[in-house]
Amino acid sequence: MRFIAPAVAALALALSGCATTPPPAPAPAPAPVAPQPPPPPAPMSPEAIAAHIKVLASDAYEGRAPATEGEVKTLAYLEAQFKTIGLDPGPSGWTQPVPLAESIVQGAPALTITGKDGAKTYAFRDQWVAFTRRFATQTEVKNAELVFVGYGVTAPDKGWSDYAKANIKGKIAVILVNDPDFETSTDLTGPFGGKAMTYYGRWTYKYEEAQRQGAIGALIVHETAPAAYPWAVVQSSWTRPQYDMISADKGAREMAFQAWISTPTAADLFKRAGLDFAKLKAAAQKPGFKAVPMKLKGSATLDLAIKDVTSANVIGVVKGAERPDEVVLYTAHWDHLGRCPAVEGDDICNGALDNASGTATLIEIARAFAAGPKPKRTVAFLAVTAEEKGLLGSAYYAANPLFPLSKTVANINMDGMPGFGRTNDVEVIGYGKNEVEDVLAKHVVAQGRVLKPEAFPERGGYFRSDQFSLAKVGVPAIFASGGLDLVNGGVERGKKLDEDYIANAYHKPDDEWSDAWDLSGAAEDSKLLFDVGADLANGAAWPAWKPGAEFKSIREESLKSGK
Repeated sequence: MRFIAPAVAALALALSGCATTPPPAPAPAPAPVAPQPPPPPAPMSPEAIAAHIKVLASDAYEGRAPATEGEVKTLAYLEAQFKTIGLDPGPSGWTQPVPLAESIVQGAPALTITGKDGAKTYAFRDQWVAFTRRFATQTEVKNAELVFVGYGVTAPDKGWSDYAKANIKGKIAVILVNDPDFETSTDLTGPFGGKAMTYYGRWTYKYEEAQRQGAIGALIVHETAPAAYPWAVVQSSWTRPQYDMISADKGAREMAFQAWISTPTAADLFKRAGLDFAKLKAAAQKPGFKAVPMKLKGSATLDLAIKDVTSANVIGVVKGAERPDEVVLYTAHWDHLGRCPAVEGDDICNGALDNASGTATLIEIARAFAAGPKPKRTVAFLAVTAEEKGLLGSAYYAANPLFPLSKTVANINMDGMPGFGRTNDVEVIGYGKNEVEDVLAKHVVAQGRVLKPEAFPERGGYFRSDQFSLAKVGVPAIFASGGLDLVNGGVERGKKLDEDYIANAYHKPDDEWSDAWDLSGAAEDSKLLFDVGADLANGAAWPAWKPGAEFKSIREESLKSGK
């Protein structure tokens, strides 16, 4: 061992004598690691729902009105999301084109009513508003007789006919809004649901039935309580551009006009006719009412500016593993009002709650289905257009279904998800109509919550969102969400927040995203509605309409025909 050190020294001297070799290069530095994006939030979580709302309700989307740049961005976003989460396109691809006509009444057309006291003119907007589904540049009514037809209801299932033995062809029907028992009942009992509005009480039905009876025009008498909104809502809604589906005859078979008259205008008409409005209204609330000629004649001319537009529904599906021809259909409307009257310089109605929240939930429920095991039945996700224009996107789908209606098990619709936190209750809009509600009830109990009828049945909420379009063609359809009983603050806080939203944000620029939102309730509702759909998609049940429901016979006929 003692010889090692000298040998090493000699070797070192030898090496130092030929020091021309450079030292070894330093090892290369490791490549920088790209920062990894955070994992996506869990499906149906508050964070996931919020992320969609922030995009869809941003000013960049300009309020998502049909036939605008906001629609282009919305359709692109929805299609990209459906692709990313792994849905398949629908039978028509990712979109279903929806042809529409946009029209607006020009100027301020007057309604002239002639009686024994001569002719009197009523002013557009302040005393009456009108629209026509005839897509001609001008439509005119001259000296048509006015006939008071009570509530304008023909309901054989209830033994009720306000048009019995009435000759209304070529005449103007004067009609009360809501149902015959709305003001005579104190609860939800009665031939027409008491305080709860039925299909027969909805203003759209009034026009449809008057049309079927041959009327040339219809005047609905506005009253705030039965209509569930003030005259100002009628004024703003009916004096802006209107949309409709395009029929082959361009509406030639439609009534010349559909109109509303204010309460003071109606009172004046009945007085001029020598009729007691209060007594006739009371008579119309009882079976056996007979239409009353008013001995007045009406004239009006409407000039329209018309253009054709094309919008679109967006469709994605998770195909069923065992019975792919049977379909559970989720819906939510993607559209809102676009530009609207400015509030403090803000003229974009962003529609964050109405209905970016429902659209966000639709995407997230779809993501949960796509990530899980294949359901036995197909589950379809339909984001529809032009709900704010009269449920037109869903109505177009109902008339041109991508899946046979007889093979559509049920419809679950989402329109305005809770933004105020979790709730102790779940409200069913249109409570007691069909057996999808029974499936819902089971899962509500599993969440430790309570199922309740809607808090305001007189508003006719079931007929004001897209489930109605599917119900009208017989598909059992449900609309449910967290109620007013908040976990944080109870019913008192829930009512206050609901009233504040209706007064200050509904259909106004203030319906926009806020970091103060609490979407824990929306997330809980999303899971609830996912469970209902999964129950139906993995079962063999065919929910039916309950006895007395307006659409029961339509469904039964649909199932028989196989259409």
